[in-house]
Amino acid sequence: MESLLLTIGFIGLALAVLTPLTKTASLVTLASFTIYFYAIGIENWLPLMLFILGLLLIVFEIFIPEFGIMGILGAILLIAGLYWTIGDVMQTVRDLSMAVVITTGLVVFLAKRGYSLTNVNKLILQTDLPANNKTETEDRTPNLYPGLVGKAQTPLRPSGKATFGKEEGPMFDVLSAEEFISMGTPIVIEQIQGTKILVRKQK
Repeated sequence: MESLLLTIGFIGLALAVLTPLTKTASLVTLASFTIYFYAIGIENWLPLMLFILGLLLIVFEIFIPEFGIMGILGAILLIAGLYWTIGDVMQTVRDLSMAVVITTGLVVFLAKRGYSLTNVNKLILQTDLPANNKTETEDRTPNLYPGLVGKAQTPLRPSGKATFGKEEGPMFDVLSAEEFISMGTPIVIEQIQGTKILVRKQK
């Protein structure tokens, strides 16, 4: 029962971060974690504070990547808070493993469906054109095609924003066709599938 509550809490957190269901998912997360710690029984608030701080650091790492240490520290605090509360290594590993595995599967599924931190309210990636008049937009918007070189303007995890042609031109929502791509990395369009722009690192 406790493992299920923890898993639901992590699933709610993933939905809150990646989908438009932010308010509802956040409430589900809060309720699940509250019931989880109440069911286990906490003698003081310090373990709960460590758990919450760990979650916040992990979320911070998700939104502001490439710091690394924040995510690692967050994971350590989260595990410490759970172990301090439960007092059993095996149960801590069991509960956390179940939550992490299921949540990771959900995140991968959502990423493949087009959900991302930079595009949380759409199922598919759409071109983000500036709100200028038609003539100015046509002048500044490059003709996108496979092989066109650009630059990642945000980290691609796997989605993010990039510019092609002139850097001062409009930014487009793109999807990395390979691993994580850091901000500022030269990229090239690999494929265009409708409104989805698949990119990879320029070799």
